[in-house]
Amino acid sequence: MRAWRARRGLDGGEHGGTIDKPEQASWIQLSAPAPSPAPSPGRGIENAAQTRQDALVKKTPAVLAPPLESIRTEVIDRFRVALAHDEDATVFANLLDVEQQLEAFVHELGHELVQSFVDERLEQALACRTTCPSCSDPMEVHRRTGWQHGTALGPIQVRDVYLYCRCCHVSARPLHGWLGTDRERWSLGAEQAALDLACDESCQHAADKLERHHPGLSMERTTVLRMMHKHGAQARQFIEGKLGSALEQLGHEGRSSGGLAELEVEHDGGMIPVGVLVPLPLGQGQPPERTPVRDLPKRRRNSFWQEVKLGLVQVPGETTRLYTARPTDELDEAFRDLLALGALKGWTEQTHVRGIADGARHIRDRLQETFHACPFQFILDRPHASEHLTEAAEALATTTGCEAKAWSRTAMARIEAGEVMAVVDELRQGHRQQPDDRLRLNADYFERNRDSVAYAEYRARGWSQASSEVESAHRHVVQQRMKIPGAWWHPDNVPGVLALRMLRANGWWDEYWSEQRRSWRERAQTFRRIQPPAVDLAHAA
Repeated sequence: MRAWRARRGLDGGEHGGTIDKPEQASWIQLSAPAPSPAPSPGRGIENAAQTRQDALVKKTPAVLAPPLESIRTEVIDRFRVALAHDEDATVFANLLDVEQQLEAFVHELGHELVQSFVDERLEQALACRTTCPSCSDPMEVHRRTGWQHGTALGPIQVRDVYLYCRCCHVSARPLHGWLGTDRERWSLGAEQAALDLACDESCQHAADKLERHHPGLSMERTTVLRMMHKHGAQARQFIEGKLGSALEQLGHEGRSSGGLAELEVEHDGGMIPVGVLVPLPLGQGQPPERTPVRDLPKRRRNSFWQEVKLGLVQVPGETTRLYTARPTDELDEAFRDLLALGALKGWTEQTHVRGIADGARHIRDRLQETFHACPFQFILDRPHASEHLTEAAEALATTTGCEAKAWSRTAMARIEAGEVMAVVDELRQGHRQQPDDRLRLNADYFERNRDSVAYAEYRARGWSQASSEVESAHRHVVQQRMKIPGAWWHPDNVPGVLALRMLRANGWWDEYWSEQRRSWRERAQTFRRIQPPAVDLAHAA
């Protein structure tokens, strides 16, 4: 142990004498940093740990400002010295204790530093924003204001002053220019932390978890919901811009060469619960019922189901997919998105595109129209084809007395063998014997898709025969968040929530928030203005 302490530089030397008791380590101050101990060649374990630490540092290079980097290094060095004197584990008993204490320490330290930043910036702002930009006369302190600003490190108190020039009737809030804020209640980091939870579960659960993982950051459910609507609209703009740029680049560079060899496209619709609040119906002459707290007219919810169009593109053999989710009234935009997503994957006019869907006429027609410039093959989803055969078999069973399951299996085998029109003729003959809409509609269904049911050939080529990917995507892209039991959405808010889910599913979440931070910094620059030479605030006030 003595030799170990000597190698650590804790016995004598420039660091002073040995500290005998762990509690005496309280003298360690940030003002006198100790250098990081260099690993000894003979210490294999220590060298290995150092190697791992160095590798971690290389993976995550420091992006701290020089003052913070200096503080960080100082704290680490002092912490190592404190651990070296805690040989009996009387201060830090185990890893769990260290983790809990450091988590609280880092959070509290960060919160105090943010508060100090705001307070110091106020003093600096007041020192250089005391003259009117028009007449250069001193601006008076009209009133002092303050508000609470929620950050990812906890709430801080922002104290500001409202400056006013009585001559020019010009006002200024100097702190806004230094902080880049405009009396926002929540920081961008707090909003990101809240939505990171709210995009996957209910707003109430997100608010509860937010406070557990970010002490002091408390939000109401309605606050989280408003953030979802706000960033949902911005997410739509972000996605529109990203996909629009992909199409624009595709048009500029041309689509006739290079790119992917094959691309699969799937499209399907699903239902989500929506609703609107309407006033309660009243009898003639009766006053409206009112809420007990806010004394507002009571309303009821009219609920109904709304279809959501979900599409995806994928390269055969790859596990990553790109999705688009739109309300049913944005059908044109949904198929335009598919082309843009294909462009992001590398689609060109030489790419062989396979569209897989349930056989709905409008989906097939739109897919063919969207990818008309390249070799395109539509494939009827095999499970849907089997369902239609089962329905037709039940109708034939009442007409001809055949066994429904046996007939449907035989019919599928005949279709795979290329005898789809023979199956269609049999269905039409059954309809003539005993009219049944199920026979007529299914005969039309298979005749319309007769060129897209060569399942044996598709298997031989290794092609997908089912739209199972988009079917399952409804659950994890849309319904996981928008079909929570008991929840419902206003129709106007559906597009924004779908946009947030698209960010999540497509791996664009971090990119979106990076764009938000960039936009925030650009906006913050607009608050910074060049001012005339400052006048002492004491005389101005």
